Amino acid sequence: MTILAENSVSTGQKPAPYVAAYIRRHVLMTPREMAQAQQGIIAFARARGLEIAEIFVEELETVPDAFARMAEKLHGTGERVVILPGVHHLAGLGSPPLVALQAFTADGVQVLIAGHVE
Repeated sequence: MTILAENSVSTGQKPAPYVAAYIRRHVLMTPREMAQAQQGIIAFARARGLEIAEIFVEELETVPDAFARMAEKLHGTGERVVILPGVHHLAGLGSPPLVALQAFTADGVQVLIAGHVE
C-alpha cells in the first residue's frame, strides 16, 4: 500500500476501466428489443469482468449526439473500453464505420463487438 496524499491511499490495484456501450436505435426497433439489446450488452460485459459505466443510445432524430457524448467521455487517459453490438451501429455517422473504429483504437480505446444482442 502506498500513501499518495494526506487522505488518499493506493492499494496497488489498477483502477477499473471506463466502459461505455453504444447502441444505435433502428427504425423498426421496439422498446422490448432495445431493452434486450441493453441487457445483452450488460451480460456480455459482465462475462468479461467489466462493468458498464454508461450506455449511449443513439436516437434516430438526434444522430450523432449520443456518439459525440460517448467519444468525449472515452477521450483521455486510463483504460477505456467501448462495447458495440456490431460495426453496423456506427453507420451513418458521417464517416465509414471502420474510420470510427480506427480513431478509437488510435486513442487507446479497446473496442469489443458483442455480436447480435437485439
